[in-house]
Amino acid sequence: MDPEWEQRAQRLADKTYELTDFIVNVLKIENVGARLKGKATYHTSCHMTRLLGVKDAPIRLLKNVKGLEYVELPGKERCCGFGGTFSVKMGNISTQMVDEKVCNIEETDADILIGADAGCLMNIEGRISRTGKSIRVMHIAEVLNSR
Repeated sequence: MDPEWEQRAQRLADKTYELTDFIVNVLKIENVGARLKGKATYHTSCHMTRLLGVKDAPIRLLKNVKGLEYVELPGKERCCGFGGTFSVKMGNISTQMVDEKVCNIEETDADILIGADAGCLMNIEGRISRTGKSIRVMHIAEVLNSR
């Protein structure tokens, strides 16, 4: 790769953040004034935790949402089975993984599942819907914008 493009790419990477990481660790804000009534659990995506290293910021923000009762998700470190093309190429395994995730969500008795990865949320919400469960699925940005 051309060194000029490498430098440009690095400058962009240096000022690019995951949303919750930016709010908590750059802006130094843990309470954005959000309000949402309900009992919620949070799905930690593989990409966000393993690749980006963002683990605590979303939880710190959620614990400050007025009216929201946060419950830790059992097996939170386990993949939901989406993984891009994995869910298509390995459909049976993917289904078993998302079924396990849905069982863990049900175990919390939460009425809201929150996450920060659109692919994961789409996968989990699809399975929740197909199994007739009534758990609301929300992106963390929606939660933080709730008033």
